[in-house]
Amino acid sequence: MEVTFERLDGVLFISASGRLEAGSAPAFLKSVRAEIEDVERAVIMDFEKLEYLGSAGLRVVFMTASELEKRGARLAVCSPPKPIAKVIRLSGMEQLIPVHPSREDALAAL
Repeated sequence: MEVTFERLDGVLFISASGRLEAGSAPAFLKSVRAEIEDVERAVIMDFEKLEYLGSAGLRVVFMTASELEKRGARLAVCSPPKPIAKVIRLSGMEQLIPVHPSREDALAAL
């Protein structure tokens, strides 16, 4: 799994590629926590290049959203491929965390 971070207009973009599952989730969470420490406005997780999202990965997304909410910041997800979008839909995540078809849509919604 690869993760990149980019800041744009007060928003942190987290781009994940590969597989976000039990084996990669702890390292992903650790790197995300380090990057979100100073986020004041919002974080957008870009899943465009994500190949697989398992339950451990979903847990990391929910934990990140909870940590941000405590500080008054928001989390959104964007660009999930169809298989990832299906996992998101089946998990009910989209009822708690906004999911957008593109980075532009996610940024505009914030």
